[in-house]
Amino acid sequence: MTTSPNTQPAAQDSPQNGQKRRRRLNINIGTVVFLIILIYMVISVILYIGRDQYSVVEVQRGSIVDNGYFTGIILRSEELVNTTTSGTINFYVGNGEKVAKDGSVYVLGTSQDGGSGGDFSDFNSQNYTDLSRIISLYTSNYDDSSYSDLYTFKYDLQNQISEAISSHNISSLQTSSGTYQSVASDKSGIVSYTYDGMEGLTKDDITDDMFNSNNYEKYQIVPDQWLDAGSVAYKLITDDNWSIVIKLTPEQAKSLSDREAVTVRFSKDNIETSTNVEIFSNGESNYALLSLSKYMVRYIADRYIDIELIESSAEGLKIPTSAVTEKEFYKIPVDYLVTDEDTSEEGFYRYTYDSSGELNATLDKIEIYAKDEAFCYVDTSDFEMGDTIGKPDSSDTYRIGATGNLTGVYNINQGYAIFRIVDILYQNDEYCIVEDDTAYGVALYDRIILNAAQVNEDQIIY
Repeated sequence: MTTSPNTQPAAQDSPQNGQKRRRRLNINIGTVVFLIILIYMVISVILYIGRDQYSVVEVQRGSIVDNGYFTGIILRSEELVNTTTSGTINFYVGNGEKVAKDGSVYVLGTSQDGGSGGDFSDFNSQNYTDLSRIISLYTSNYDDSSYSDLYTFKYDLQNQISEAISSHNISSLQTSSGTYQSVASDKSGIVSYTYDGMEGLTKDDITDDMFNSNNYEKYQIVPDQWLDAGSVAYKLITDDNWSIVIKLTPEQAKSLSDREAVTVRFSKDNIETSTNVEIFSNGESNYALLSLSKYMVRYIADRYIDIELIESSAEGLKIPTSAVTEKEFYKIPVDYLVTDEDTSEEGFYRYTYDSSGELNATLDKIEIYAKDEAFCYVDTSDFEMGDTIGKPDSSDTYRIGATGNLTGVYNINQGYAIFRIVDILYQNDEYCIVEDDTAYGVALYDRIILNAAQVNEDQIIY
């Protein structure tokens, strides 16, 4: 093919035809910022994952109450009194009331027909008030888990009703043509019409099996009931003093071994009282004998009783026990402590030798973490072991070396661990209650390390 002479081939870019064309570099500032942030976050996550993690708690005000809950066995000076003849019984003396020696307790009617039975016609306002009190006490303390309380409630009602019915029946007997016999007590005491066959029980008779009340039975003597000769007519308690026996674990026995008295709260009606305590063993288990002189009549129908033993309590700053540790300090006799008259700052005269070999004394003002009658406790970083201190206007000297431990926690308010003193008022397995005005101590809302064993002083936490 022939090319037209007027047509020229297109020029091609080449190094020979001129300089190489440069490409423009476009930089997006948003992309750069995003990459920087992404890299920072990745590095932060890596450092966070690789760093030891520490649990931190905030110091709060609180309390510790260490109580024990027990079912105890009641011991009393009590005896059963039997009838000598047969008859229908009614009572002169109400349940829980005192009877004097030779005082009439009950009456036996010779007729098996008895009196009026469940006649409530002679009930007065006081009778209804007493019944209402018993019902109110039971309902206010009702608990589904304490079903056995229902039986106590039943006996309390029966005893209260018996008084009114007996009074009516005795009046009926005295105005009728039937014969009856009034029976007096041989001795003074408190009368009860509930018995269980455990009368006369002493602490020496206690065994572990007795604390299982599943098969426990007690009996109620009610008015208009026919009794054969030799039957139980009533129970007589001859002493206001009584006691409760509770079974202890080895730890509880150890805790109470040096106590002479404890506070007891009765679960039935939340009454508290102080009792003497005696620890004893029958070779099988450890027990505590709680001796009381009040409220015996209140629980006269009970053999088993639920109580709360209030062993100890304290209020203050509440911290976990795991946060508590110890730190070693130098112990310096308080005789060497010097107070600056102008600033009231405290310190010690440290003896050093200068370059010419002369002995110089300088007052080092340092923190005193704790002080007792004999020693001041100072941080081991404030002195070197073997340093010498002295007294002003005296040739006496003391060489630094003796140490002692103080109890404290690690405060991290500043981001690193600082040892702070705690004065423990009370402690159990989980928490401590500490004084809130301790010098160089923790304060309310301070942040502390939960597990002190994980860190060292001055360690950076965050």
